[in-house]
Amino acid sequence: MRYQTAAAFRRALEDRLKERSRRDGALLARLRKQVAFDRLLARLLRVAPDQWALKGGFALQLRMAGRARTTRDIDLAWQVQEDELLERLIEATIQDLGDFFSFQVERTTADPDRMGGAHRFRVQASLAGRLFETFLMDVGEGDGVTVSQPEALTTPDLLGFAGIEPVTVPVIPLTRQVAEKLHAYTRRYEGGRVSSRPKDLVDLALVAQLFSLDAARLLLDLREVFASRGTHELPSDLPSPPAEWRVPYRQLAIEVGLDTDLNAGHTAAAGMLDSVLQGKVQSGAWNPQAQRWDG
Repeated sequence: MRYQTAAAFRRALEDRLKERSRRDGALLARLRKQVAFDRLLARLLRVAPDQWALKGGFALQLRMAGRARTTRDIDLAWQVQEDELLERLIEATIQDLGDFFSFQVERTTADPDRMGGAHRFRVQASLAGRLFETFLMDVGEGDGVTVSQPEALTTPDLLGFAGIEPVTVPVIPLTRQVAEKLHAYTRRYEGGRVSSRPKDLVDLALVAQLFSLDAARLLLDLREVFASRGTHELPSDLPSPPAEWRVPYRQLAIEVGLDTDLNAGHTAAAGMLDSVLQGKVQSGAWNPQAQRWDG
């Protein structure tokens, strides 16, 4: 740490985040969240290494940098009993990493639409005696996610000016995340509601345009996710989105630089998924530039 006091560090951090948000066009709120996420994840790595993996929107942000939509929470796959989970979280909040941050974690009501026995916590990150950021953390327990062989991604370098290195965190494989997105997109929710989450289609369309995927691994993850969650059968194609998604989809698409047309997003995602869902493609790699399966 290159600053002698928490107050001096906070002033320098605030100034740099404001300058970066002007120069790069990034939202200041997004950068503040990223700093808070980074510092909490660093503490979780200290107290519970090899026990969890990052998933959800922040995992996509780490993969896509500026192309991913802004997320307001962090989502973890963590196969642990509830009492041990609470112990690890409390232990994480008291870790002194020399960064002047402190954290408070309190349980809050879990989203009834979430799968996998999720626990939800409200997290307050404080710096120099004042609140810096608040966010939600969802922890999925016993949802069948294996965290023993995650991928590794590194957080953005937002604190290097102070001598604080980015952290490298375990992240669920992208094929697993695609499978979970498809499950969320196609399932029925409480009261028989269809999905009201256009963000899932945005994410699937982005993956289709940016990343190569292994077909065999994708098929395996699709089957495992749908079997373990047991809500409905694996579909044979990607259903068309509801017409009422057009406006919210357009807003999200503008944020991430996608074609704003809802049908275009569906076409991109379906091009990646339908051949695998129908068994026409069981091996090879998705080519995001050509928008086809090769090999």
